[in-house]
Amino acid sequence: MNILMLVSRLNIGGTEKHILSLSRYLLTRGIRVAVAAKGGPLTDSFKKAGISLHILPTGKKSEKVSFLSSIIVKGRYNLIHAHDSNSFKLAAALSKKQNIPLIVTVHGTYHRQDALLAAARMSKRVIAVSPKLPKWLANHKIPMYKIRMIPNGIETATFRPILNKNYSRKALHLPSTAQILVYAGRFSSDKYPIARKVIQAAERIAKNNSQFIAVLVGPGSRRTDLNQLAAKANHRLGRTAVIIRPPMSSIQLAYFAADVVIGTGRVALEALACAKPVISAGVAGYCGIVQQKYMNKLIQCHFGDHGAVAPILTKKLLI
Repeated sequence: MNILMLVSRLNIGGTEKHILSLSRYLLTRGIRVAVAAKGGPLTDSFKKAGISLHILPTGKKSEKVSFLSSIIVKGRYNLIHAHDSNSFKLAAALSKKQNIPLIVTVHGTYHRQDALLAAARMSKRVIAVSPKLPKWLANHKIPMYKIRMIPNGIETATFRPILNKNYSRKALHLPSTAQILVYAGRFSSDKYPIARKVIQAAERIAKNNSQFIAVLVGPGSRRTDLNQLAAKANHRLGRTAVIIRPPMSSIQLAYFAADVVIGTGRVALEALACAKPVISAGVAGYCGIVQQKYMNKLIQCHFGDHGAVAPILTKKLLI
């Protein structure tokens, strides 16, 4: 089997890391995998994994369909797998033109309904990555017989417990004796309120704890706003207690360095695999400190992205 994965761009995010992990695994099973995207920060990671890359051209949808059609013919791909809104319509057109099967994976509730429905009509299966998503998909008129729930998997060879934090802290230029909170997630408009409240909570903690540092890591358009909030908080505190970092292709280093992690979805799962305490908070709201007795409910909610127990309040993030 030869699979062509489609995604808009190889950003450092949960969807893209899902594609990378899945592609790596499929390669070990003797399945040929390629990814078509506009490039991005994870490009080198895909290349190092031996995954063929096809860089999408800029231009009209028809030009992209023509470009990908030639790739499908030359590469003898017999399955298309689409992963985000921009690739859904493209994949539907390709599947129809080339008469090859299409699979769609839905990573959240943020997909455009028109794009999702266009792809779902053509697809053989619609994969949901958390238990709450099948109902959401059904409510958006996706036939239940097409929907399969396959939860996110984490590469435990990469995300694993370590005994010594100092190597990671040194690599990230963080103090070896600090008490470090890490928040990892997109700095996009939908998740900006979470990051803003993390900064507010961090400032309150740092007032009473001179060893406390909060490190926020991620990509997104609201980085400038967060930098300004962090600068104001640090000015009031008289020290650098809130640090905003760009996205990291090796995000496990941030988890290794952390004493506690705030996150949702794959971030929560990755941090748990590193044996870190996790506070789950996502787009849907707050799910609290991750504990074994609540694990089933947290998985159902995708750790705050697809469901929650309460709104996110600054006081809830105070540790």
